[in-house]
Amino acid sequence: MSALKVLQLTDLHILPRAGDKMLGIDTEQYFQKTLAHAHATHGGFDLILLTGDLGQDPSADSYRRICRHLQTYATPCLCLPGNHDDWKLMETELNEGFVSCRKHLLLKNWQIIALNSQKPASPVGLVTREELVFLEQTLAANQMPALLAVHHHCIASQSDWMDTMKIENGKELLAVAECFPQVKAITCGHLHQEMQTSYKHMAIFAAPASCFQFKPFATEFELDSLPPGYRIFELFEDGSLHSDCHRVPIGMSALQINVHSY
Repeated sequence: MSALKVLQLTDLHILPRAGDKMLGIDTEQYFQKTLAHAHATHGGFDLILLTGDLGQDPSADSYRRICRHLQTYATPCLCLPGNHDDWKLMETELNEGFVSCRKHLLLKNWQIIALNSQKPASPVGLVTREELVFLEQTLAANQMPALLAVHHHCIASQSDWMDTMKIENGKELLAVAECFPQVKAITCGHLHQEMQTSYKHMAIFAAPASCFQFKPFATEFELDSLPPGYRIFELFEDGSLHSDCHRVPIGMSALQINVHSY
């Protein structure tokens, strides 16, 4: 059975100036290596999905550099914002060639719906009433199998400190989504770790970051020694899907733990 292949990358935390480091690593270099590893290992993709925190203290130049890196793969790329991003700047700088900030994309018999979970001046997630209406109207108008993408997680991850920053009205988001059987999965970033669980008829996923990782089940900020990673989705014609995470063989011994950097 043929399948659409979607590469999910998240939490790039690209810095304003090329060569700058965060927690001891060059996040832009790690992003490039993660992109290259995914393509070298798994071949081409039908979509690259970037689920937020693309920039750390974002600037026009940091988004332009991200856009240039993505353009080299000649693959449709869908970008959505995280709590560290500047959404208006993203809409300006990440809308060129193969790269866009579109909120609804049709790929053969699947639809990808991108949601904004930014809460102004807060690390906490919030899906506004306007976003929920957009989701409901989009799903009501199209019965194709749907993958929803959002930056923040909508259910508890069991990492206590991160769960203080989940979508504060996550139950409202889930209440809309569960009314539509074509919603097959919701995927997010933000956690800097893998997650796979379910809610009602929907699979719930999170992807590892393309830079540093957070330790699962932590009660407070704690870095993990796992290397960068990404998630791949196979979306099948019958509406089923398969998803796995993969890691990039990069040593993480240079990490410098500083909670205030995040």
